[in-house]
Amino acid sequence: MLYPVGSTSDGPPFGDASADARIVYQITSVATTAEQAEWMADKVRAGMLARTVLGYTYPITAVGYVVMSRELDKEEGVTVASGVYSYVQRFAIEVTALG
Repeated sequence: MLYPVGSTSDGPPFGDASADARIVYQITSVATTAEQAEWMADKVRAGMLARTVLGYTYPITAVGYVVMSRELDKEEGVTVASGVYSYVQRFAIEVTALG
């Protein structure tokens, strides 16, 4: 499950040609076992942060913006409630407007 958590901007108002923003997304992997939840979280982490010599393995494209960086903002690990296992991760994506 993917949730937008919030964003902050830096510099001029976002939308201005030289504005930057940090956008945080939470991804919750849900499974029937702790091992499955950890496996899915590993896949998410690799999908967001894996790199090659040319850059990120999986590019993020947004019309009018360029992604400057990505980082793992928070990782809570496995929790269980009513027999359902979940693994929460938050990733921050820094973007700047193309001008």
